[in-house]
Amino acid sequence: MATEATGGWRRRLHLHHDFLLLATTFITFRLAAVWFTRPGGYIRDYSDLIFYRSRASWQDFGFLPYRDYWSEYPPLFAWFSVWIDSLARLFPVWEDERFWYALFFGAALVAAESVTFVCLYLLAQQLWGERALRVAWLYAGLFLPVAMLSGWYDALPVMTIFVALTWLLTVRSTWGLALAGIAAGVGGALKLVPLAILAVTPLVTRRWRDVALAVLLAVLVVAGVYALAYVNGPTMTLASLRSLVDRTGWSTWYALADGFTRLGKVVGDPFDPASEVGQYDPHVPQRLIWFGWLTLGGLMLWLVRRRQSPPQAAWRVVSFAALTYAILLLAYPAWNPQYALYLLPFLVLIWPNGRGLLYALLLSAYVLLEHPVYFNLIGPNYPPTTQQILGLDHTRLLWVIVSLRTLVLIAIAIDLGWTLLQPAARRLAPVFLALATIPALLWFTPDFLATYRAGRLATTPLRPAIVYLNAQSHDLPVVASNLSVERTLRPLLDAPDRLILAGGRPERVEPLPALLDSGRPFVYVRTPDDANDVVAYLDASGACPHREDIGDAQLWRCHVDATPLAVFDDAIALAAVHLPDALRTPLYLTLFWRANAPPRADYTVFVHVVDASGNMIGQWDQPPAAGAAPTSSWTPGRIVVDDYRIELDLAAAQRPVRVLVGLYDPATGTRLPVSATVLPTADNAVEVWSYP
Repeated sequence: MATEATGGWRRRLHLHHDFLLLATTFITFRLAAVWFTRPGGYIRDYSDLIFYRSRASWQDFGFLPYRDYWSEYPPLFAWFSVWIDSLARLFPVWEDERFWYALFFGAALVAAESVTFVCLYLLAQQLWGERALRVAWLYAGLFLPVAMLSGWYDALPVMTIFVALTWLLTVRSTWGLALAGIAAGVGGALKLVPLAILAVTPLVTRRWRDVALAVLLAVLVVAGVYALAYVNGPTMTLASLRSLVDRTGWSTWYALADGFTRLGKVVGDPFDPASEVGQYDPHVPQRLIWFGWLTLGGLMLWLVRRRQSPPQAAWRVVSFAALTYAILLLAYPAWNPQYALYLLPFLVLIWPNGRGLLYALLLSAYVLLEHPVYFNLIGPNYPPTTQQILGLDHTRLLWVIVSLRTLVLIAIAIDLGWTLLQPAARRLAPVFLALATIPALLWFTPDFLATYRAGRLATTPLRPAIVYLNAQSHDLPVVASNLSVERTLRPLLDAPDRLILAGGRPERVEPLPALLDSGRPFVYVRTPDDANDVVAYLDASGACPHREDIGDAQLWRCHVDATPLAVFDDAIALAAVHLPDALRTPLYLTLFWRANAPPRADYTVFVHVVDASGNMIGQWDQPPAAGAAPTSSWTPGRIVVDDYRIELDLAAAQRPVRVLVGLYDPATGTRLPVSATVLPTADNAVEVWSYP
């Protein structure tokens, strides 16, 4: 008998031999991914794990979640995080203090992912038979679940969803529904999302008492966990529940319609149970939107159940489960990158072909485009001073990303609904989706690159020198000897080819000798870490006597003097002006001032934008650099950078539109006279630009 039993196990193992090999690769690859890589790559070390660990480490002070402070996460995960941190504290700290926490946290999530993987295979066998291995291969090859393992905990609730679904479809009895309810309840104590899997129970059985049993058990598990938390900390437990209800959304159409375009989170003091958790005052009727989506979900359930009496085929149950989560993701006012994990396994399970893979890849691409690409590379939460000089509205790209991702979710939901109601019909939704979203993404790619460039220019310490150089002739060569400076300058110069790198090794100064012998004017960008040989050679040449300090750099003018655009009162020189080529609102303008002699008083700069009829369509008066550089503090030889952002009324403006600049004494209102200028002038103001 023992031999027969052993032989039976061997035969069963042989039937799943390929899957076991894949599962081994799956587990080891994911463990290596979470142990030896970090999310964000070169973009940024970016994940919620830092936040999880920070909260859990409060236990060192004797503070525990749901007892001493409220948590926006349900109790089971809050306690799980504390347990992981307790385990990590048993080991000596590595150079990066997160090491042991990340190690054990990632291992636990890989275990959860492995359970999901097995459930996916078991479900695929019911749906596809011998083709089940294709589902496993497709899911194993998706990148997004791997990226999420090392920074977010959603693999845990996803596991409970697929465990519950596996119980429902493999044990088609009251016991299966009961076990599914318990699994969903455990998931609900980790994150409320898994409770939605119970929406499929009316398709699994026709007995409503079994449906009620599954729902009741799930509610009892969640209620039991919260009751335990309440016993230990009633005030903080109620505050935690409030944080689930009162939080505001982000990264969705609803949040954008409310004007919220920043990175979302739950705010407030965790130790204050009355603390506000929302980031803004919402005006979009979210509860009404929720009701609308839930009504749609209920209507679809009624139609699907009416079309075929339960128990329904496995593929119909799985498809409706996927539709449920698609609707849930569309209804929720907030979006985080890890939310895609609740839908990705369903896509390859229902469509283990190019169709499902296209959906999965499009969804993954737009998720990654938002996090971490947009919120780290393109549209971070710039401080107001940076916004003032950014030169464009980067938030329009967030609208593009959110719209493309939402269109993917809508297309998936429509395709699933059509599959359930008209399974024999041809479905071209993936093709139309690709044709609609991919060209749109390509269309906006130049905008993405331009916005990234603008952000880098606004935040680099070399910005004053770069904008100053861009405001001058693009034929004027620019020389640098610091490789890091050259790498920063080249892509941000309007004419990158005019940048020349000198030096490169000790005692090498080429191509400076030939450049100096030619007598051609050029500018050398001097920074503290420049090659000493190059600096000494240029200094000894005597060709670069005119030097200007600007920001963190010094510009040496070689074979050329600095001719100002205008001089006011024989003392204040307008060295250069930088404006956009096209007229638009707001108008971003940068003035560069230089003192020929110490100014006698603090003067105010005025910028007037007038149309052909002389009507003022925009203006701004301020002390230079918004008061940060009063004229009385200027010293000869230093360039003062003066930025403006002027709203224009272009509706009735008659072309050409002129930009006028001058200074006046705020005590008397008297304008400083224009002593010299190469620009058109009138009424002691110079015309720095004219837009035809």
